[in-house]
Amino acid sequence: MAPHSAFRSSREPANPSCVHRGWRVPVRALGCIAAAALLISAAGCASKKPAYSKVQPSEVKIYATTDLLQSQYAFVDYVWITSWRSAFTYPSFKSETDGLDAMKRVASDAGANGLINVICIDTRSNPKPSETVDLNCYGDAIHVN
Repeated sequence: MAPHSAFRSSREPANPSCVHRGWRVPVRALGCIAAAALLISAAGCASKKPAYSKVQPSEVKIYATTDLLQSQYAFVDYVWITSWRSAFTYPSFKSETDGLDAMKRVASDAGANGLINVICIDTRSNPKPSETVDLNCYGDAIHVN
């Protein structure tokens, strides 16, 4: 035996025939897991929300968060938040009534018959009585069972 064989470099494999053999199974398993995750996410994107019959905007009711149990309604859509446009622009209103009427129209178009978690916020940074009001309103469109 050569004297230097006992001082083998840590970079040299102990058995050259099994170099990367330990990594083959985990890499294949990770590939299978990634493929399964991709298929599951694609199936989730293909699922449809249940279609509800459209009601008139005047029939859309606004509920306080404590008025309904979660089992009494189904979530339909976020009003004005799910669009990519909400990152850049948001509808504003001069009165709370205008904002709520617009939200009822959007909820009605989505097939909802109610709104929950509704809020209108004054977006002026330093409001003065002489300035016109600038309100942003948003909430959740729901279908009450």
